[in-house]
Amino acid sequence: MHVDISPRRFELVPGIPQPVYVTISNNDTVIGGYAVRVLGADPSWITVDQADVSLFPDESRTVTVLVSVPEGMTAGERRLSVQVRELTPPEASVVEEVVFTVPEAPAVKLRVDPLAVTAGRTARLNLLLDNTGNTRIDQRLHGQDPESRVRFRFDPPVVTLEPGEHALVDVRATAKQPFLGNPVVRPLELRLVPRDYVPAPPPPPKKDEKKDGEKSLAAPSLRRRRKAPVPRIDDEAVPVLANATFIQKPMVSRGPVSLLGLLLAVTVFAIVITLALSRIVGQSAADRNLALEIAAAQQGGSSSGTSSMGGTVTLLTSGAPVEGVAVSVFDAGDTEAPLATTATGPTGTWKVGKLAAGDYKVTFRGAGFVQIWFPKAVDAADAEAVTLEAGNQRAGLDVALGGVPASIAGTVSGADVSASTLTLKAPLSGMSPTTSTSGSTSDTGTAGTAGSASEVATAQQGATVMSVPVGDDGTFVLENVPSPSVYDLIVEKPGFATSTQRIDVGAGEERTGVEITLRQGDGVISGQVRSPAGPLGGATVVATSGQTTVTAMSLTEGAVGSFTLPGLPTPASFTVVVSMPGHATQTLQLVLGAGQRYTGVGVDLNSSSGVLSGSVTTAADEQPAPGVLVSVTDGRNVIQTATSSDEKNPGGWQLTGLPLPGDYTVTFSRSDLAPQTVPLSLDPRGGIVYDGKGSTVTEERGITVALVSATAVVSSAVRQRLPNGRTVAIGEAQVTLSSNSSDLTYSVTTASVPSHNAGEFRLDTVPPGTYTLSISRNGVSPVSKGLTLAAGQVWNEPTVLPVAAAITGRVLLSSGQAVRAGWYVDLYRSKTYDTALEPYRQVRTDKNGRFTFPDLDAPEAYLIEVRRTRGADPSPSTPIKIDASEQASVDVRLRSNE
Repeated sequence: MHVDISPRRFELVPGIPQPVYVTISNNDTVIGGYAVRVLGADPSWITVDQADVSLFPDESRTVTVLVSVPEGMTAGERRLSVQVRELTPPEASVVEEVVFTVPEAPAVKLRVDPLAVTAGRTARLNLLLDNTGNTRIDQRLHGQDPESRVRFRFDPPVVTLEPGEHALVDVRATAKQPFLGNPVVRPLELRLVPRDYVPAPPPPPKKDEKKDGEKSLAAPSLRRRRKAPVPRIDDEAVPVLANATFIQKPMVSRGPVSLLGLLLAVTVFAIVITLALSRIVGQSAADRNLALEIAAAQQGGSSSGTSSMGGTVTLLTSGAPVEGVAVSVFDAGDTEAPLATTATGPTGTWKVGKLAAGDYKVTFRGAGFVQIWFPKAVDAADAEAVTLEAGNQRAGLDVALGGVPASIAGTVSGADVSASTLTLKAPLSGMSPTTSTSGSTSDTGTAGTAGSASEVATAQQGATVMSVPVGDDGTFVLENVPSPSVYDLIVEKPGFATSTQRIDVGAGEERTGVEITLRQGDGVISGQVRSPAGPLGGATVVATSGQTTVTAMSLTEGAVGSFTLPGLPTPASFTVVVSMPGHATQTLQLVLGAGQRYTGVGVDLNSSSGVLSGSVTTAADEQPAPGVLVSVTDGRNVIQTATSSDEKNPGGWQLTGLPLPGDYTVTFSRSDLAPQTVPLSLDPRGGIVYDGKGSTVTEERGITVALVSATAVVSSAVRQRLPNGRTVAIGEAQVTLSSNSSDLTYSVTTASVPSHNAGEFRLDTVPPGTYTLSISRNGVSPVSKGLTLAAGQVWNEPTVLPVAAAITGRVLLSSGQAVRAGWYVDLYRSKTYDTALEPYRQVRTDKNGRFTFPDLDAPEAYLIEVRRTRGADPSPSTPIKIDASEQASVDVRLRSNE
């Protein structure tokens, strides 16, 4: 076998497959089989067009291996190995290494908050930097304005971010504050530059050049010392990443100056009038009457006008009316002092009357809202003038107000919130918040169209306002949120259930302390929705558990009626509601274990349907039995649910949507319980009829079932008979339970402590069948008995072992007379006699020369030796052999009358 690979080194751009050609040559004399595998790589990265190859002698074939890495993979060099293994003798294996490099794709996202700031000398801003590329960023921050008047200070000045990391930078922009006049708007440009990048300073002004507003000074020594020019970056290779606006207020605004001029003009006018009137007073009476006539004419000219204007103020975000907004009407030529002011009512409407004919400008101000001039200008100069003619009733002057940007901050809690994303969405009106699973979304996932749960949830939500990553500690901050409005906060992470929380944000509100829980989402519920006519597409399937709600639609094309609810948090108990207009709603209670995939759920929707419900307990302790599978079938369709573990209804279950009338079989099963089947019928009214005997029960009663264990229990207390006929509990006895039909064997030892449990044993989870129970102990004849065990049976019969083996006897002198008390009798095992340092047992004779060795191991061969005293020589050994439970008797006769 010969293997050649090309290329062995290449650059791999994420998302673009790279072919690797593996050429295999059979240089043997027989047909060979070969298997191609790629080692050291995620299987999802690899596609092999032909993993198994068969080659004739001297034949070659090229296998194409496509290598593709996902978007977002960190830049750098990686290695993988291509293995070609012979499937036929000599079963050789060749491993070749391939090196690929993921190129660097730096990308950074910079957001500034606030976008516009009004201040005097120094403006403070915040920058949020996100490294959205695949390589490390180590750069310096730089800011500038078109006039090179603003100096910037960044804290920190240099940012170092790994892929996926983010940082918050404090920015201070400082410029010389104008003394008098209008506010100065200074556009700010923010960039990231390399650490060693040196921006070029602007060229110094020529000696003859003068900036606007400056005068040349004759004496150079009297010129003000200039600060060093602000460095600038005009290189197009360094793009602007963010823009902001610094609105610099003058020390003295235009309003006080205008007011001072107005007061001066009024003073001059008053002096002129006073002088004129004084001259009139000094004239004749005729002149006095003329002056009164002029004053009367002037007074009559100031009467109220006959025109009016009005409109409605609504929210920019939702269109709802806004109450309490101040509406001020100004003369179009003088927007300093209002002519009239009113406020909007509960419906957002306003009206100003008694206006003279002329041109007017209108402004709208409210707490927490941005002030605007009609129709949507931010400055009076850009406002549209409203022209009124005499007697004109102008209506429809409607405006939409936007609140001062709000902020939302809080914490995402859960097992692992790192790498999760928080999205702020504007919900569609009339929609309740939903929780979907993570996954692909589609813009076409609407009601009545096949789609995944995530697609349906997307269809029920509005536009995305903004999205931010959640910190490793679970914290998040949303800045510059349009307000006031109602939003959905959505937390998503692959492999977890998407959590949604609805929040009502007031105008300019700084909301803190928001808490959202990210729950595990590795469970799946899938099945099919049917009707009497066949599979039913377009049905809505909603699974709810606590605050988590997942929605899906049964497919209308392809596998019609099928549905899948992925990404469910587990373990959990779900209420699954299946509904469709014109059909009876079906409700299921399903319990998912950790990571469980509950498939094959069948749901029948009918125009008229019955209900079956009840509860399941365990027969042994009469306790509720959660997690029992309940299957109802009419011979054609099967509907399943499981008993609940909810504290409110433990062991309870319910199935709806059963066609009426009908004959059904209800089966209850759980792995550790014996299944039980209940046949019944539902009459046209939904009543339950058992065994076809006409005994109808009410729905409230339901079906109550007590399930026995699927296995049996064997327990007992082992006792042993004593020579005097009494019995005692005996520990350390060996208990063996052997199946008569398989190799299944259970072994256990009887308890010896505590004393009140001595002799007891218990064998649980024994499958039903026939068994042989054997109990044995050293020196005792074993006891065996046959058992036939049924499901749920508890076998508990006492067992008595026969007496243990024992040796009794007497020590006699050669004359036949018994020795006195106190002689030493030693018992040795024959097989260890030559090496034993101590006897196996030792006793002393009583006054009649008798001795006893009880509870001996048997069968066994022993030797008995007798001594007058402990240091005396023993008598010749007396051999004796005993069997299990044998009560042996022996006399040891001494050779002399010692």
